[in-house]
Amino acid sequence: MWPWFQSEQLLRFLFVLMRVTTLLMALPLFGGPGVPLHLRVGLGGLIALLLTPAVAPAPADPGLAEILMTVAQEVFVGLSMGFVVSLTFYALQVAGQLMDVPIGFGMVNVLDPHFGGQVPILGQFYNALATLIFFTVNGPHALLRALAASYERIPLGGGAWRGELVPVVVEAAAGMFALGVRLAVPVLAAAFLTDVALGIVSRAVPQINVFITGYPVKIAVGILTVAVALPLYVAVLGAMFGDNGEMLRRLWQFVAVF
Repeated sequence: MWPWFQSEQLLRFLFVLMRVTTLLMALPLFGGPGVPLHLRVGLGGLIALLLTPAVAPAPADPGLAEILMTVAQEVFVGLSMGFVVSLTFYALQVAGQLMDVPIGFGMVNVLDPHFGGQVPILGQFYNALATLIFFTVNGPHALLRALAASYERIPLGGGAWRGELVPVVVEAAAGMFALGVRLAVPVLAAAFLTDVALGIVSRAVPQINVFITGYPVKIAVGILTVAVALPLYVAVLGAMFGDNGEMLRRLWQFVAVF
């Protein structure tokens, strides 16, 4: 064994650290440019320090090739788990984009430091709401329990790409778009009915320029619909981030095929 890896505990900690830190960096909550790098590494190191005693050790006396291979496998597992969890938050961006266009916010985006780019206004609102709910329903605790339990299914150095992962990834991505559409349905329906009403008004009173007066009306209807449907959104997001929610269900489904 290489001399700087003489301690088996140190080597185990390194492998656990790789999975934990890559998982955190793949999450929009902790991996965005708005979160300092030293904070992400420090949080990952603290979690890895707590998990290391409960993780089964890696193969004894590995060489440099085995060490690098195990590190690569742990990075792959951490990024894969983080990708599945982040799909839930990306669904909110899809919902925001679908809602912004029909109510007139499609031309205005805001800069989101977590995603490192411009996002829809309503998408930013739902992302902030989802972040609050995620911490309110103890989503980080559920995620940490899933991370700790993943070492039982995927031991150190046991991660490898298999053909069964492809349909799981496709299903998770499809579920993201489906969730975004479901969240956007109330606003889409209200915008559609508003367009129908404006069309009737334009035929009944041709002197009214609906292209000018319609924008504030559609914005007001959209914001009012969001406010009315807000308790429903809170309930859906709370169930999604809970112990038996869609986020953890897809994460367990993904881990099970390793």
